Amino acid sequence: MKKIILILLVSCFYISMVSCTPEEVAESAKTAECCGNEGDLPPPPPPPPGG
Repeated sequence: MKKIILILLVSCFYISMVSCTPEEVAESAKTAECCGNEGDLPPPPPPPPGG
């Protein structure tokens, strides 16, 4: 049982270390900047009158 827990912990640690590289984070930030997000977002429409 201890070996299984150890293997799971090591696997999770390894996956968390290689799943997100700094290059991927930088690329996602660039795509967010270039897609027309320069201005303020308009407020959401008012809710419909409830009944």
